[in-house]
Amino acid sequence: MNQSIISIHDIMPHTLDKIKIIIKKLEKVKCSPPTLLVVPGKNWNKNDINFLKTIQKYGYEIAGHGWYHETKNISTIYHKLHSNFISRNVAEHLSLSNEEIIILMNDCLEWFEKNQFQKPITYVPPAWALGKITKKDISNSSYKIIETLSGIYFEGKFKRMPLVGYETDNLFRVITVSFINFLSEKISVYTNTPLRISIHPNDFSYQLKSKLEKILNSDRNFYGYRDYYLKFKE
Repeated sequence: MNQSIISIHDIMPHTLDKIKIIIKKLEKVKCSPPTLLVVPGKNWNKNDINFLKTIQKYGYEIAGHGWYHETKNISTIYHKLHSNFISRNVAEHLSLSNEEIIILMNDCLEWFEKNQFQKPITYVPPAWALGKITKKDISNSSYKIIETLSGIYFEGKFKRMPLVGYETDNLFRVITVSFINFLSEKISVYTNTPLRISIHPNDFSYQLKSKLEKILNSDRNFYGYRDYYLKFKE
């Protein structure tokens, strides 16, 4: 049976209604609780925070996902190209210094602690773009799990894993993402490596909706990051 690590991205106050619908869809197909990637730097109210705390108690892992999930300043050519072709304006790490990124990640962690969540052990930068972070920084981080575009660091040890996504709001993305997903699924099978499945708030309204539904209904074992990490440690 294939193994997959599943996450729901971009959880913010204005996306929360769509996130609740996605959670119900996953429950209907008996998908194990995914990891929920929460953006703390938004205008969260008490009711929304309480909802997240409640589902965390029911086994849903809450993870950090940047701070604002938007770029305030694009200061490098690489970031500009990345923004134009991949991340648009969400890869907030890319124009920050090493020190600024570490502060952002720590602020993210402290927000959860301040609001009395269970302490998150997972961090996923927006657009999987870590920026100017070294392996030493990753090893010294308070997070046990840090994800990048090509794989996941488990307590500083990197494991390469293929990734599929379904955020395809234009023809270019439909073509490129479909091709990448095809390759990633093949790599997962041939290398016997878990497939990472990323779901964004609007994915069930985009053109690859049927592909997403198919993979969710396939014969797989689904894990959140934390649950796979506990298995990986054994």
